[in-house]
Amino acid sequence: LTIDAVMTTMTVALGAAIAVPRTAGVRRTRVTAAARAFPTSRIAPRVAISSRRRDASSVRLQASDNPGQAPSLSVNDENAEEPALSPRPKPTKKPDEPVPNPPLRVAAFLAGAGFLESSYLAVEKLTGGEVTCPLTGCQTALNSGYSELFGVPLSAYGATAYFGVAALTWWGAGMAGNEEEKDAYQRARVLTFLSTAGLAGVSSYLLYLLAVPLGGAECVYCLTSAAISFSLFAIGLSGVNGRDFGKAAPAAFSVYIVTVLSLSVLLTDDSSQANINSLKLPYAAPVIEAQSTSYSRDLAAHLKSVGAKMYGAFWCSHCEDQKEFFGVGADIPYVECFPNGWERGTPVAAACSAADIQGFPTWILADGQKFEGEKTLAELAKLTRYEAPGPGALPTAPGLDASSQLDSFLSQ
Repeated sequence: LTIDAVMTTMTVALGAAIAVPRTAGVRRTRVTAAARAFPTSRIAPRVAISSRRRDASSVRLQASDNPGQAPSLSVNDENAEEPALSPRPKPTKKPDEPVPNPPLRVAAFLAGAGFLESSYLAVEKLTGGEVTCPLTGCQTALNSGYSELFGVPLSAYGATAYFGVAALTWWGAGMAGNEEEKDAYQRARVLTFLSTAGLAGVSSYLLYLLAVPLGGAECVYCLTSAAISFSLFAIGLSGVNGRDFGKAAPAAFSVYIVTVLSLSVLLTDDSSQANINSLKLPYAAPVIEAQSTSYSRDLAAHLKSVGAKMYGAFWCSHCEDQKEFFGVGADIPYVECFPNGWERGTPVAAACSAADIQGFPTWILADGQKFEGEKTLAELAKLTRYEAPGPGALPTAPGLDASSQLDSFLSQ
């Protein structure tokens, strides 16, 4: 082998030993060695070992120019002049949204006004009084079947709701601008938004009742309450920013829908019950149109003589039909059970209570026999063993055939 070949082999081995890769992420360096193996000025060829990677360093060995000296080693980084990598910029934080400042004090005063109005209507409803109203639709709305829920005036529920919103908004207004109560203030604004959405739902359905089932009744109190509710909802909506609105809007919409659907199911127009609860009937004797005959007058006198009595009420249509059988002029032994008029809770007269009258009309004979319902003259004559002095036609009042009586009974 030649000296050049030996030097080449040594150079390769030395370069492989020196060119050890650094840890991950650190550049490799290039090592250069110069050596002269002999006292001649001959330069050994360079051997460069480079990795395939872009940032790999090469190793070089070079013979020394001075004869008799060992080869010298030098380490040079080819990429030393390259600039260091700049750090990744941190993402900038988005600025916080401004905190809304809704007029919660104004909302508290509006809710207080709604509380006073609803309380007035509730008291008048419970005491049976009549509210002062410049329009005729107030009594129509407040006395309808829609004005009560579970036997309690709807205005009483409204007064409770308005009081709660007034307390909530007044509490929230006291925390405005206080950084230490920032979270509590945010909760108060969201709760105001949700609660006023419920008020808006109630007012929406009540406006529908006024317009459709009640035929466009003009109720000043109802319209005022609706205006207060929608104003409170507008204030509640202004108190939520974009982030809070995205979280609270589905809940507010659900509250609105559930409120409307619940009222549509629970509020029904039981007009007959509502009319009975507020009805007052002064006493008025019914007007008899049929004319009496000698037979009907004699039978009436006979019933009176044997102690038979008819118990009835002036407002009872069947009692009026019974009197029509006798006609005007017949002195029927009649006992009125409501001589002072009728209204809810009025007790029957003492004579009717003592006789344990359960329905009208009721005939009670001298021996205590009781017969409920209308009786024809022939039936009464048979029950009391009355015999007419001579043949005579029984009176026939108009509209007293079986068919008309059945229609009258079913219409009650």
